[in-house]
Amino acid sequence: MDKGRPLQSLHPPLYQTPTRARPERRRWLLSLSVALVVGVLVLYHRHWLADALRLLLTVELPWMLGALGLIVLSYFMSSHVFRVVLASLGHQIGTVRLWVTTVTAIVISQCVPAGGVGSYAFLLRSFNLQGIPASQSALLAALEALSYVGAMLLIGGFSVVYLVAQPLSADAGMTSVPLVAAAVAVATFLAAVWVLTRPATALLGGLTRILRIFPPLRRPSVAARIAELVAEVLRNRDLILAQPRLVVQLMAIQLVALGGHSLALLLVLQSLGVTASFGVALAAFGVALITSTFNVLPGGGGTVETVLVTVLLQLSVGDAALPAAILFRLLNFWALLPVAAAGYTWLMRPPRDAVSE
Repeated sequence: MDKGRPLQSLHPPLYQTPTRARPERRRWLLSLSVALVVGVLVLYHRHWLADALRLLLTVELPWMLGALGLIVLSYFMSSHVFRVVLASLGHQIGTVRLWVTTVTAIVISQCVPAGGVGSYAFLLRSFNLQGIPASQSALLAALEALSYVGAMLLIGGFSVVYLVAQPLSADAGMTSVPLVAAAVAVATFLAAVWVLTRPATALLGGLTRILRIFPPLRRPSVAARIAELVAEVLRNRDLILAQPRLVVQLMAIQLVALGGHSLALLLVLQSLGVTASFGVALAAFGVALITSTFNVLPGGGGTVETVLVTVLLQLSVGDAALPAAILFRLLNFWALLPVAAAGYTWLMRPPRDAVSE
């Protein structure tokens, strides 16, 4: 681990604060609009949907059990992020508790409006009940969020490039699309890292030049909001630069965990008799991942499933796209609701010694 400021001395990033009402209303309007479009599409394609749903009867159970096992293991891998940070702070929590904490936090982030704030508050309270100081609990939640966003951006970048390049590669006979997509995603990520590691004066100077180019951005309210975002980026950047190796390690753990979910989607497709590549599953899961992150409707309001179906159809999966999306979301999210509900009750219960006092 790199030397530098101790982890517990760092302030948590600004994204822990609740989002403003106006952006939140815009997100609601956007999500409701998407849900309305989804409803129209469902009605228009109801006959095709009925045929696709009949494919659920042909599911091969061993592949589905394998997919479920991979999802469970992937959440265990995600919980390892907390274990690594806790160890660096001199704490230790049981494996099962960390797994339940991870599942509950993820379900909260997708089930309620402003889920990121709710998940952050849940993590603070849960770790505080385990005797971890508030500053260290905030650091745990902050590093988990940073590593997750970094991994999500990498997979999301891969997904976008893969979707764009796949039709072109089919016409040109290319077979290296996954490698090209991965290379572009990594290059874009490294370019973003390079920009964010510039001195604060350079970032602010770049912001000023952008404001001069685009007149609408010169409005005081817009300029103030952009300045807040820059301050947030700088705060998060300082957190990363203080312990770069730790952040890279956490991001690698998140990538492995998200890759496990993608592999589970691949097994779901296999259970329906569809032979696809891991690149197809990773691209579809990446787009669905981004959708679930920015959706404020409970459980995604069906938009995540719709996006997953759309991407799978674009990648030539065929009629199995709909049942695959339904089964994957059932295993990846909906089946975890009882676990999260029971876990929340368990994790929010004060320790026995605290109750006796």
